[in-house]
Amino acid sequence: MNKEQIYLETAIRLDDIVKNLEIGKHWTNDETQIQEIISACMEKINYLTDDLLPNGELLANEISKDYQVKFEEIRDNTDLDLLEKNYVKSKNEFGFARIRKEIQTKSVDAWLFERSNAESNDFDRWVAVLNLTETEDRAYWNKFHELAHRLAEPPQKILPFRRESITKTDPVEKLIDTIAGNLAFHPKLFSPHIKRISNSAITFDNVDLVRNSFAPSASLLATTNAVVKIYNRPALAFKAALNKKMNGDANSLALRVSPQAHNILAREAGLILFRNMRVPLESCVYQTFLTGQSCIASENTKIWTTSSGHSLPNYNVTISAIKLNDIIYGVMTI
Repeated sequence: MNKEQIYLETAIRLDDIVKNLEIGKHWTNDETQIQEIISACMEKINYLTDDLLPNGELLANEISKDYQVKFEEIRDNTDLDLLEKNYVKSKNEFGFARIRKEIQTKSVDAWLFERSNAESNDFDRWVAVLNLTETEDRAYWNKFHELAHRLAEPPQKILPFRRESITKTDPVEKLIDTIAGNLAFHPKLFSPHIKRISNSAITFDNVDLVRNSFAPSASLLATTNAVVKIYNRPALAFKAALNKKMNGDANSLALRVSPQAHNILAREAGLILFRNMRVPLESCVYQTFLTGQSCIASENTKIWTTSSGHSLPNYNVTISAIKLNDIIYGVMTI
């Protein structure tokens, strides 16, 4: 498939989402329409939250039951054998035979099938297959990503939908991820857990408390980003790793920032980190990088400067940082 065909297929799918949700006839890629798409998907499942305990995993189960989606988790060849037995041999769903080969592609997180031979009322009319052979960190997020496909896109009987980490720039997948983020941390269910930590700055210890009470299978990073976005104080989340400057040589290698999330209050305060911004040597974030020890410290943002010499606005902030493998994860709260 050439680039023109890929672009055409993407454009058709985006238009189909808009039509399926009855908010227009064509994709316009403006913020107002994106919010309308999110709202339309949320409206489809809001009634499920009325009597539901504030738990994200329960919400995933309720949506999957209501929209006839069955989750299948693949961790090893035994799971693959069972999947093929249940769907290829017993139900003559030959599209599932492709997974044994495709699962070797490390970038594929999940597949969503609309079964060819399903009855209209089958509980597994759609099957979401989650690739957990490498890690289970994204399992919670991928459930909601596949459910977002189900909510947003019309039935197509195209096998399979693919969720690949390398397609972050694909407009359909970016849109589906945005919907998934709202579903996975549904404000009505998630907000009560934030109240438990709202009297303090965000730290990874209290994010972990929220994660364990709301959705233990959610990743720490996804939960951190969700907490930051609805927190009642200016806050942002970031990752940091050794990187060169954009188009820089080996001499520019330093611990540099990759922004992850910020809330409206942070944006209004001008508390925004820039991609590839160097982490100050005086920051506790750098000490966490050197020692591997997590930290919680008070810092002044004036020490965070760009290569052009500009610094962040003058705020005293609380920073929490942890190191996982070679990546530093940080949260900054005014």
